[in-house]
Amino acid sequence: MDIKEDYSNYPENPLGGRTKLVYDWIPANSTTLLDGGCAWGYGTRFFKKKCKNTYGIDPNEEFITIARKRYPNINFIVSGLEDTQFESNFFDVIILNDVFEHVKDEIKSLNEMYRILKPGGTFMMTTPHKGLFSFMDPENYKFHLMKNLPRFYKFLYRIKKVQQPKKFKVGYEEKHRHYAIKDFIRLLESSKFKNHYNITKIFRSGLFIGVFTNNLNFILIFFLGQKSSSKIIKPLTALSKSDYWIPYNRFSYHIALKILKK
Repeated sequence: MDIKEDYSNYPENPLGGRTKLVYDWIPANSTTLLDGGCAWGYGTRFFKKKCKNTYGIDPNEEFITIARKRYPNINFIVSGLEDTQFESNFFDVIILNDVFEHVKDEIKSLNEMYRILKPGGTFMMTTPHKGLFSFMDPENYKFHLMKNLPRFYKFLYRIKKVQQPKKFKVGYEEKHRHYAIKDFIRLLESSKFKNHYNITKIFRSGLFIGVFTNNLNFILIFFLGQKSSSKIIKPLTALSKSDYWIPYNRFSYHIALKILKK
């Protein structure tokens, strides 16, 4: 696989948004870090700068193949979150960057993160938030179209002139879940984290510009292709990056938590 040819589909974006948020939250003197659901390592490469022993796991074999070729100094492993190969109390830091909403079993995933995180370790999660515009999630449009309107979905791919995916991507077999603070507390209290955690930071941010831009991109790609769409939405993309850092609290589209394991 030629990584240069794959650059447009697997971009190496600059440090920003949720990646920069959790990067800034990584405690000093952390040495062992896990980037769970790392995709092709576009965020993991930054985390490596703060933690000498950095690992990335993802169930998508193609993503891990690309990550290993691009960043050979990072340990990349094909794995889901529910069951990993790591020893108990192994990591100082665990990051799930817009990953938890994709897992098959939330409690089992939390139990595994608890097992492999050291006492006193830091667990960070970012996910979509149950905010004012959560109904506009473009990932759920795709899910419903593919599941409930397969003929129309096939028609859209004919317009796009590319082969329609025959199945859902790993982690996209169900709806894209959104969470509120009370949902995280309920799940943590139902897992092995119960009575063994403190939520030390909560950041809810972004409102409309980001999700509107994603929706527009979703539509334009079918009719104009990725390159043309990227040029058209470039100003909106810049605005959405700034909007990410504005705390709209309960109306926000994004949420991030920093959790300390007791």
